[in-house]
Amino acid sequence: MITIKQAVTAYRKMNAKSLPPLTAVCQALTAIDQQLDASLHQLEQNDKHWRDGLLQSQQLVFELMAMTDATSVEGERLLTLYIYANQTLVTASLKADVDAILEAQAIVRSLHTDWHHAKKKQVHTTYI
Repeated sequence: MITIKQAVTAYRKMNAKSLPPLTAVCQALTAIDQQLDASLHQLEQNDKHWRDGLLQSQQLVFELMAMTDATSVEGERLLTLYIYANQTLVTASLKADVDAILEAQAIVRSLHTDWHHAKKKQVHTTYI
């Protein structure tokens, strides 16, 4: 018999496979931002699990890296930015560095704004 957790996991995997790429990217960036918020709050509260959000954020950044086509100049730059964000998360994790978390979060928020704008523009041009 399948458990609820297994069903949810299977649903998420199928949903992720069927999402348009821009939607998937925006959702990943939103999830990263939320995880970083949680880590900051937990770090403030001296919660020993504060690194969990950083690790989940790194996993999502790795997924974004895998989705990036680095054969173009823009793709190369984006991949470099993802690598930098990941390195910043590693620094944050090793040093309990709030400033590094905030820097990674600023990168993620900026990327989310840009991708969200691109997604809206794509939808508008598709229907015009």
